[in-house]
Amino acid sequence: MRRFGLMAVFAVALVSTAKAAEPAHVGPRATPTAAAAPGAVPVVPATPPAFSVKGAAGSGVTLEVNKIFSVNVKTRMQLRYSLDVPGEDAAGKREVKQLAGIQTARLWVSGYAYRPELTYLLQLALAARDYRDGATSPLYDAYIDWKPHRDFNLRAGQYFVPFDRVRTHVAASLLLVERTRVVNELTLDRDVGVMAYSNTFLHPNSPVAWRLGVFSGGGNNRTEFKKPGALVVGRLELRPLGPIDDQFEGDIERHEKPVLALGTGFGANINTNRSRSTTGATYVGGTTDYLHAAADLIFKWRGFSFATEYVWRRASVDRLESLDATGKPVTEYTRSGQGWLAQLGYDSPWKLGAVARLARTSAEAGTDPKFIAESATSGQEYAVGLNYYIHGHSLKLQATWLVRTTPSFAQKTAENISHLQMDATF
Repeated sequence: MRRFGLMAVFAVALVSTAKAAEPAHVGPRATPTAAAAPGAVPVVPATPPAFSVKGAAGSGVTLEVNKIFSVNVKTRMQLRYSLDVPGEDAAGKREVKQLAGIQTARLWVSGYAYRPELTYLLQLALAARDYRDGATSPLYDAYIDWKPHRDFNLRAGQYFVPFDRVRTHVAASLLLVERTRVVNELTLDRDVGVMAYSNTFLHPNSPVAWRLGVFSGGGNNRTEFKKPGALVVGRLELRPLGPIDDQFEGDIERHEKPVLALGTGFGANINTNRSRSTTGATYVGGTTDYLHAAADLIFKWRGFSFATEYVWRRASVDRLESLDATGKPVTEYTRSGQGWLAQLGYDSPWKLGAVARLARTSAEAGTDPKFIAESATSGQEYAVGLNYYIHGHSLKLQATWLVRTTPSFAQKTAENISHLQMDATF
């Protein structure tokens, strides 16, 4: 009996030693498989795609796959209440009007494809008030951007014409609820074309930037044929005090050092059939040529911001004469004029900001009589505003008071417009 107990203990020790000598295996054991048939192609397990998802308030959601493709989705909306008090009528009365609704609703889809230097962007405008000049498409921007070199990049598609700076400010960064009539009347807005450009010409820290583009001249989302023509535009920019975020209004970042941007633009639109060159009514009786010029300045320092701009437009003829289908004479006018604006803002460290703007639009003699009347009665603009930045420009509350009147500030004929707005980008 004693001999049997000793043999049992010896057997247990032998088994334990054998298990300890067995090599360790991490993870699930491989399942035995049959040997591959002669000439068979071995099956290689597919490598799962490497992807990442990230997002932030105001920047949307970005999906990146295998470092060869990315897509970002972002939205923006403006909820606005407006009260319009026009000038007195012949009886000395004012007809007060109000409007509450969605001023704008936007959807952006952007990213890169194949390589990071080849990017794309789509912008859709979904609110009813985004449809202007009889537009039937929600498409605002649709372009491909290729950046093969620091000194030479290319963009093709539909986007802002690189003409004046104030029009191309990021809309969500505006300090006042509405852009001035100077910009709405005299800018070149969006068009379809090709642009070569560089933001840092000849050196990574270069103060010089340039743009040169050729566009259709008919504006965005045009579907009908017109007489052959083109819009040629050039722009030169200088930032003598270093880099500046001149695509954004205000100075919520409160630059410790002063920054300055100077810009000038020139354009020639040959055979356009639009009353404002790339926007406005479409002519039925012919085309005209427009020359354009602009100069602008942006300054920021410790919460203070100052922007000023001058814009000029001249048509080759003052009117177009034609006959309608019944043989009746038809007269259509072009719109030649100029305008300027000056805007001063201050963004405090406490998420509050204030802004004031003065602007003036002038029509040239002999141009569209309606344009001349508008300039005489409401070409002078005064505006003040307050902003509360809940989350920077991505989420803010705005209040604006705008007055359009004569150069002599005729109070009886002045139009007063008040806006309350929430601007939100997600």
